[in-house]
Amino acid sequence: MAAAIALSREMEDYLETIASLIRTGGEARVTDIAERLSVRKPTVTLALRSLAEKGLVHYQPYAQPTLTESGRKIAQRVQHRHDVLKRFLVDVLLLREDLAEANACRLEHAVDKEVLDHLAHFVDFVQRCPRGGAKWIRGYEYYCEPETEHDKCERCLELALAEFQKTEAKAKGAPGMRQTSLDKLKTGQQAKIARVGNAGPIRRRIVDMGAVAGTAISVVKVAPLGDPIEVKIKGYNLTLRKEEAAAILVELPETDAN
Repeated sequence: MAAAIALSREMEDYLETIASLIRTGGEARVTDIAERLSVRKPTVTLALRSLAEKGLVHYQPYAQPTLTESGRKIAQRVQHRHDVLKRFLVDVLLLREDLAEANACRLEHAVDKEVLDHLAHFVDFVQRCPRGGAKWIRGYEYYCEPETEHDKCERCLELALAEFQKTEAKAKGAPGMRQTSLDKLKTGQQAKIARVGNAGPIRRRIVDMGAVAGTAISVVKVAPLGDPIEVKIKGYNLTLRKEEAAAILVELPETDAN
């Protein structure tokens, strides 16, 4: 199984890069891999041969490499780690995009999955909880400014209350948006994930794909009797049973609701 294969940081980077190039351009040329990783083409060739021996890449000389199923799963896990870490660094710690990107690339190879799951849930909590939200993040940004007084919280409390009231009003009847369960969508409809309920193993699969609140999701195909349902998340197709799709709450414009 792919999970039992020990890979170096460099080999994980190759799998992640190949997956990214295929997802965005349809193919992963050796030249593009070398440019993305800032290495020479002979170095890429040696790495591809090693990955092919491990059963993670389909590779033949003069042919474009592709990922095996095991390689795709590992690349997906690496990308998920990267996405969660970058999201935490940008959305919570308020680091610059370029600094967050560089550090996420380094951290993604050293963080345990359990830590990543907690980070993802924490980011969701901060952004969605009435006691958190954008005002809370801006309060942290203010706290980080030098030469500021940090013992006066009255203004922060006022802003937090105003944000909570605004969120409540929006939830009771926000114009232009509607929430429904994923199983209600038709083929071709697109939406954003609002919440993944207690759907057993499917919740873990979706979280592993890096699909958190706000992630785009589209319905690729619905079986004649409505079960199963094929969806696309972050460039990957996933087949769900109807009861699993029913546990996923999505948000879509009112014009697409019917």
